[in-house]
Amino acid sequence: MIFVMQRRAIFLWYNKNMQTDLEQAKTFFQSDWVITAITVIAIIAATALVSVLVTKFLKRVLMREDSLLSSSSIFVNIARAVVWIVGLSIILDSCFGVNASAIIAALGVGGIALSLGLQDTIANLVGGLQVSLTKLVQPGDKIRVGADEGTVTDITWRHVTLQNENNEEVIIPNAVVNKTSFVKLS
Repeated sequence: MIFVMQRRAIFLWYNKNMQTDLEQAKTFFQSDWVITAITVIAIIAATALVSVLVTKFLKRVLMREDSLLSSSSIFVNIARAVVWIVGLSIILDSCFGVNASAIIAALGVGGIALSLGLQDTIANLVGGLQVSLTKLVQPGDKIRVGADEGTVTDITWRHVTLQNENNEEVIIPNAVVNKTSFVKLS
């Protein structure tokens, strides 16, 4: 009988503590910062998933023989950057109440000053897009630019990578490829 009463007392004490713990957990998970943190984590996870899916899709499309675009990594990198910018804009707007359109408008004004300072980088980016979109140079082409000669292995937003006969990697800025004459070798 005493054993049963002790067991019942322990059960009541455990039940009371469990209810208190559940109330504390409920209060914790209903706090604003926890909800915001969970939302941020969910949006980052969704953005990462979309980024991976877009990257795989673009790589598959660009590797096809009948693709209108070359298989250079510049398109994949631009798409990945756009996905992450949209994801961060959604986080700023939905979690922190920051109007992303106001930031984008401010970047437009600040972009003019920034573009003057980043002329070479912008020239390389635009040059890379022109080289890729017009298919002047594609991965696998053998070219000579100035004194450098080799097979194109990749075209990024900044440069064209060549593999020369000595298995050395030669990096040529896109602006140079776009401005100077080059020879496509057979």
